[in-house]
Amino acid sequence: MKKTGYRKTTAHTGAVTLIQRFGSALNLNVHLHMLFLDGVYVDDSKYGSAVRFQWIQPPTSEELARLTHTIAKRIGRYLERQGLLERDADHGYLNAVEDEQDPMHQWHGSSVTYRVAVGPRQGRKVFTLQTMPASDPE
Repeated sequence: MKKTGYRKTTAHTGAVTLIQRFGSALNLNVHLHMLFLDGVYVDDSKYGSAVRFQWIQPPTSEELARLTHTIAKRIGRYLERQGLLERDADHGYLNAVEDEQDPMHQWHGSSVTYRVAVGPRQGRKVFTLQTMPASDPE
């Protein structure tokens, strides 16, 4: 709300998030699709109308990178508190205990390694396109 010049009590924004659990190859790929308003709704009742949409400048690449890192840190801390992520000095990994006898075990493994799980192409790598830009290691 800082960029708008309004306070939370006088302006409202909005967003919609869809959690998608699979990729185009039906592989396990939990990710989010998000839509955000490019402005805020401001109460303009003193000027005769109920609300007015006020467009604001989009975030800069630096602001988005900072936000992405903040969200990643918070999600990591949440997963650690839930016991799903364990960290050591050099590694982080998901602590998902799989039953070797479970028939889904092989499919889970294929899914997270982007490999074909069944059929004549079983075990082969699935073609994927990566869209995240390279980031500065710092």
